[in-house]
Amino acid sequence: MHPGNERNETDGSGNEGREGWSRRAYLGVAAAAGASALAGCSGQGSTVSAARRPPKVPEGRLDEGGWEQTDDVTDDPAFEQSVGPMTLTAATRTLLYEDTALRERIAEQTLGRADAQLATFFATRATFDPDITSLPAGAGRQQLLDRVESQSQQAFQSRLKQAGLTDVTKTSEETMQVASGAEARLTNFEATYAFDGFSVDLGDRKIAIEGGEITVAGHLAAWIGDGSVLVTGGAYPDENFEREVTKSPSEAISLTVDVDLGLEPETYRDELFGLMKRVR
Repeated sequence: MHPGNERNETDGSGNEGREGWSRRAYLGVAAAAGASALAGCSGQGSTVSAARRPPKVPEGRLDEGGWEQTDDVTDDPAFEQSVGPMTLTAATRTLLYEDTALRERIAEQTLGRADAQLATFFATRATFDPDITSLPAGAGRQQLLDRVESQSQQAFQSRLKQAGLTDVTKTSEETMQVASGAEARLTNFEATYAFDGFSVDLGDRKIAIEGGEITVAGHLAAWIGDGSVLVTGGAYPDENFEREVTKSPSEAISLTVDVDLGLEPETYRDELFGLMKRVR
């Protein structure tokens, strides 16, 4: 990922025409998107709850990838705002998933030092009352998208920090096309995950392995579709962690331990984008 604020017409992977995304979205994060929305504009001063429709996620891909749903969060009303004579209201429904197999593997390889909710994916639908499609000539749609996207980004960064990441930074913005054909606004993030050192037993001796840091990439996409605002995202390790430690307890003995977590950033990226693009 490269820093910047410009929006580039790409497929979200940094390469023109690239199909995909990642295998096991790492670390991520899950952010329950905030939303704004429209509600009772009858002039009676009352607000009406929007429909709590969940986002549609690619269940087949989630099952194949070993993802487990960890939560289903409803926020109703999620947000209220007066716009002219109308009272705007929204409800959000967020589905959260984790790749528990990846988490368990990393924890085992680091002897429990890197054990956290690292591989996550989320999808949120913000629904409105009245329905967004009832707005004349699309009036207010951009405002709603901007508000939902902004609050979602804040929530996403908060989730990353809660997962134990530091230095969470927005790095760039671009666009990507989702499976429905809609153009989504894609925001890229970068963060750092640090874990403590551990030791490896070799007979009657121990070799200490220093802890380290893993750069983590995060992404959040937002667009208007199916009469609502859709937000989805996740994160994954943007680099592998490798280390070689050699100890010589005597002139005749040399002990070497190779640590390789076998992380595959491109694979995780492809799977994550594959999930995000199919949210409806």
